[in-house]
Order: sequence, then C-alpha cells, then structure tokens
Amino acid sequence: MTIDDLQARFAALCVTAGLDLREGQELIVSAPIEAQPFVGQVARAAYRAGAPLVTCLYEDPSLIRARFDHGADEALDRAPGWLSDGVVKAYEGGAARLFVYGPYPDLLTGVAPERIGRMHAAMAAASAAEGAFTADLRVNWCAVPFVTQSWARMVYPALPIAKATARLWDDVFDVVRVKSADPIAAWRDHLAVLETRCQGLQALDLSALHFFGGGTDLRVGLAEGHQWVGGRSRAANGALPVCNFPTEEVFTCPHRDQVEGRLAASRPIALGGIVVDGLVVTFRNGVAEHVEAREGREMLEGLLSGDEGARRLGEVGLVPCNSPVARKEVLFYNTLLDENAANHIAFGQSYSACIEAGRDPNIAGANTSALHIDCMIGHDAMDVDGVLKSGERRAIMRAGDFVLD
Repeated sequence: MTIDDLQARFAALCVTAGLDLREGQELIVSAPIEAQPFVGQVARAAYRAGAPLVTCLYEDPSLIRARFDHGADEALDRAPGWLSDGVVKAYEGGAARLFVYGPYPDLLTGVAPERIGRMHAAMAAASAAEGAFTADLRVNWCAVPFVTQSWARMVYPALPIAKATARLWDDVFDVVRVKSADPIAAWRDHLAVLETRCQGLQALDLSALHFFGGGTDLRVGLAEGHQWVGGRSRAANGALPVCNFPTEEVFTCPHRDQVEGRLAASRPIALGGIVVDGLVVTFRNGVAEHVEAREGREMLEGLLSGDEGARRLGEVGLVPCNSPVARKEVLFYNTLLDENAANHIAFGQSYSACIEAGRDPNIAGANTSALHIDCMIGHDAMDVDGVLKSGERRAIMRAGDFVLD
C-alpha cells in the first residue's frame, strides 16, 4: 500500500478504534495546517460513520513564530479564550474531539524559555474549562500523531527530508498497527492484554509503587480509591475511546503528597521547541524540590512554577520495554510516542477516570493543575515493586518487563 492508502486506513482507525465515534455525533479536529490532506481523510471516515458535521481548528506554526518575533511582549500573556468557550459549547452539545499532533520541534529555536513558558501558561489558563472535559472524560476524545517535515528532520537528521518523512511515517504506521492484516482485530487483541494487566494491578489494591534502577529510586504513593486504566476508557456519554493512539501504558493516580526520592529521566522531553535532556528531579512530601537538567532546565522550571500543583504528580504509567514503540529504538521527541516506550510519571493534573466513581478526587489525594507534562523514567535496567497496604512488596516489573500479568 502507498502512504496515502495507509494514511486513509489510519484515519478510519482513528475514528473507529480511537474515538469510538457515535452516529449523529459532531467531531472537532485540531491539527497543524500541514495535515490538511490527512484531516480530509478523517472527515470522510467520520461522515461514513454517521457524523453530521466535522470541523477542523487548524494551527499555523508561522503565526506562532510571528508572535514571538514581532508581537509585543505583553501579547505572550494572551490566549483566545473565546475559542475555548466555543469548544466547550460544542462539547456540551455532545461533540467528540480528535487531536492530530504534528510537532514542530525547531519552531521556537532561539526564543528565550521564559517567553515560551509565558505563552504556555496563558494558553493553559484560557483553555482550562475545555481541558476539564477531556481530563474528566466527559466526551470521547483521541490524540494521534501526524508526521510533519520539521518532526521528521529532527528524528532522522541524516536523511534527505523526503526519506526522513517516509521513514517516520513508516514508524507511525507500525506502532499504531495500521499495517496489520486486520488492524481492528489487532487492536482488539492488544486492548484485551491491557485490560487484563489493569485487572491484575487493581486486584492488588496497592498503596504505592517503588521504581528503582538506572539512577532512579522513587516511591510513588497512590491515591485512595485509585483505578488502573489502560487502553479503552468509558466516557460519560458511553463511548469507549482510546485516548492516546498508540497506547501501550496502564496508568493510575498518584497521591499528590506521597512521592519521595529521585527520578532520572530516561528520555528527553520536548516542550514547545525546547528539549529538556538529562533531567534529574528530587521529591520530598510530594513536591519536586530540586530540578537539574543538562538542557532545558529553565523552560521546565518556568512551567513547574505555573501553579501550586505543577510541581506534584498527577499520573504514573507502566510500559514494558519491549513495546512496539520501544522496539523501534528511536527517540521520537514526541511525548505521544515516547511515553509508550517507557515507564513514566506526569507533573500536574490528575485524571478523574483514575479515581473510583463517587469518591472526591481532592480528598483521595488527586492533584490539580493547569499543567500535564509526561516524563519518561523507564528502561531495561529498571525494576518496579508494588507495596501492599500491609507493607508487603510484590514484583510488578523486572528489567523493564512485566512479571505480573
């Protein structure tokens, strides 16, 4: 099959296995303008699935750069809250959301990290109500990768741009199982594995996870009534979306006050054109007290200072080191893929789906923040133990792979 054929198959998979789009449900798509042909394929698939209306909010990277180069400094503190208000109104009317993530890692080269941080803070504040709908799974949503030339150039810098783009698309098609003889069946089987893994972890009723090896020695207490989630999640409207596509993780909610120790990131984090590399963080009483990095420390520190919950954890995820993304042995500089290659934590907002229904997330220990930044800590030298409420320990992962399934 050609790239166009595989993209069309991927688009259909996003609508069905990814979004679980319901007949009669409107769809809002967010995408970089470079992805317009792919969005067209998504729209055709959505209309075939019964969508009455598909609307795309295109992002133009040149406008983002122009704001930094030519806009007034105070303009960095503004964001189109009116646009988020419109999205919230659509959500209230039952619309689904597809986020097509096409990164531009070189877009903000040369821009001071504190200026980028100001823009991100303004955007997060303006879209807080919109983000609550997705964080709380009040609507079915899905985030999927799209290969931009900028991203391909960063991942495969030694290749001519056309070959780099084709190579990265080939990677994406592999990890989202588009090349399978029956992609729907492949996803059904994979999601069953994740569901079984969640059930096994849930049955342990753990009080904490202990990550150790390769520079990390971190104990992450878990929220009261925490729920393990992986693969599909039931949205409030009854749909069963796969929110991140691809997905190899099972994840749950840490207790915001019960994180102690040291983490050493195993992969860089790409944040709005700035790469944070060599990250080491020390936690005490749940707070990231000390942050070190070879590159990008100022950018991360700026984001972690955005609100009271930004320096605490909102998610902890487990991923085997033999996942399809990990087996690529490629650093993607894209959290949507890199988090599916390694165990990870996330600074900031917790997901309400990870707290038992009917329980107050705040009392349970869930975190609240406008921020959510994933940080990869897993590798083939890492072990993970579960700590029972009795204090007994159970082996969860050894040398990066699950031993509890």
